[in-house]
Amino acid sequence: MGAFEEKIKKLCADRELPGIILLARDNGGHFQYTETFGHKNPTEPIDLDATFWLASCTKLLTTIAVLQCVESGQIKLDDDVSSVLTELKDIEILTGFRDGTDSPILKKAENKINLRHLLTHSAGFGYDHDERYQRWSASRIALGQEEDLSLLGKISKPLLFEPGTSWEYGYSLEWVGVLVTRLSAMSLEQYMQKHIWDPLGIHNITFHPEKKPFVKNNLVKMSRRGGNPTFGLPIRNEEKVEWLDETVFDLSTLDEYGGGGLTGSATEFMEILQSIGRNDGKLLTSAIVDEMFTPQLTGAAAKAYQDGIALPHMQDVFASHKAGTRVNWGLGGMMVLEDEETGRTSGTLSWSGMPNLLWSIDRNAGLNLFYASNVLPAGDFKSGSVQRWFEKKMYMRFQESGWFAREWKGT
Repeated sequence: MGAFEEKIKKLCADRELPGIILLARDNGGHFQYTETFGHKNPTEPIDLDATFWLASCTKLLTTIAVLQCVESGQIKLDDDVSSVLTELKDIEILTGFRDGTDSPILKKAENKINLRHLLTHSAGFGYDHDERYQRWSASRIALGQEEDLSLLGKISKPLLFEPGTSWEYGYSLEWVGVLVTRLSAMSLEQYMQKHIWDPLGIHNITFHPEKKPFVKNNLVKMSRRGGNPTFGLPIRNEEKVEWLDETVFDLSTLDEYGGGGLTGSATEFMEILQSIGRNDGKLLTSAIVDEMFTPQLTGAAAKAYQDGIALPHMQDVFASHKAGTRVNWGLGGMMVLEDEETGRTSGTLSWSGMPNLLWSIDRNAGLNLFYASNVLPAGDFKSGSVQRWFEKKMYMRFQESGWFAREWKGT
C-alpha cells in the first residue's frame, strides 16, 4: 500500500472521512484500481459489496434510458415533450410575488419544453430548496390546497424561467423518468432492468432496495461532518464525521425518482461508466454516445452555467472546478472544455451525487473514475480535497502504466 492509500486509511481511521470506495478503469481492460477505506457503519468495515444511495448519479441512467427511446424512434431530442407529459402543456413561469405577500405572479411560458431542455437542465425547473418555490408552496397551503407528496405532486411546479434561456439544477430528470415510463409502458425499475442492467449483468442497483436483500443488507449508513447542516452549504471545519440515524431520502418509497432515487453497488455502477466509455454498443449506439459528449448549451443558458461554477460558494467544494474553467453540459452530465490539472482531458463527462459521490468518463484519455461515499452535506470540503487527490493519482498511475490514450498535459 502506497503513501496515498496510507493517508486515506488514516483519514478514515481518524473519522475525518467515512467509508469510501475508489474505482478506476480504463476502456481497454489494462488499468484497474479498486480500493476500500473506512467503515460502512460504526462497527463494520466497508467492502466491495457495499451499496450506496446514488442520489443524482441516478441521472446518468435515466438519461441513458431516454436516449434509448430516442434511438428507437419514440421521441426526438428537440420534440415538445408535452405530447406525452401532458402536465407541461400549458405550464406557467413564476416571475415574482405581489408586494408584501407570498401571492405568486405567473405567466404562461412562450417556449415549448423539449427533451434536450430537460436533459440539460435548461427547461426552467428548480428544486424544492429554492426560496421561490417555498414561497409558492406557502401560498397554495394558505389557500387550503393540500400538499401532494407523490412524485408527480412534488415535481409539478411552475418554471423559474423561459425554457432554453437559462440553466437551473432541478426536477428535469424526474420528468424524464416519467417520460420513459409512459413511452415504454413500464416502470422505470422494469425498464432499467431490461435495457440497462440485464445487458451488463448488473443485479445490485435498484429503486427499491427493500426488494433486493443484497442491496438493503449492504447499504452504507449515512454520515455527516459534525457542525454542518444535513442540507445546505458545507462549513469548512475540522470536526469529525458522525453517523446519522435520520433518513435523508426515503429509500422505501414506491415512487421512482429518475433524478435521484437509485441505490446500489459502486462496482456495478462502474460497469455502466465503462460501457459508455468503451462505446461498446451494449447500451447505446456510437452516434448517440457521441451526442452525449457534445456540448449542448448555447447562448444565455451556456453563460448561466459557466457563471455558476465561479460563484464563491462553489470554490474548493467536492466536485468543484476552478473559477474560469470552461464548462458546458452534455447529455448525462457536465463537460469540461479544457484539460484540468487533476488530469481530466477536455471533453470529460461527469456528475456527482448529493452525499459526495462523483463519476467521470474521459473518452480522450480512456479512463473512467468513481468516488463513492455517503457523507453530508453535499460539497464536503475534505471529501473534495481527497477526491481531487484521488483523480490526480489515478491519471499519474494510468500514464505510468503506458496505456494512457493521449499525452497528459497535467502536472
